[in-house]
Amino acid sequence: MALLTSMFWFPAPENVTERVDEFLRFERRYLTESWDSAKIMLAATVPPSLSLLALPFWNRNLWLGLAVLVLMAVGKAAWSIHSAGDAGMSILIPASSGSCFAPLW
Repeated sequence: MALLTSMFWFPAPENVTERVDEFLRFERRYLTESWDSAKIMLAATVPPSLSLLALPFWNRNLWLGLAVLVLMAVGKAAWSIHSAGDAGMSILIPASSGSCFAPLW
């Protein structure tokens, strides 16, 4: 829950590194440019992933829920690095720390 709400209780950073800015521009372009079947299929994985995340928590299996959450974060990081190159590396520290230190990067 802290990760999902962190954008509301962490102040916006005063300055952003070039790699972070480049990655944010990449994601904005990715989402606003034309959508082909590969992009649609990738986006279609989000609802099943969220369902897969909800299921262990619904069954009160904290460890499996956290494992699914980590798997989702690793998948997002791998996609970011594969698609955006060095700029994608900028999400590794905030993602691995649960966004707690995101304003510092």
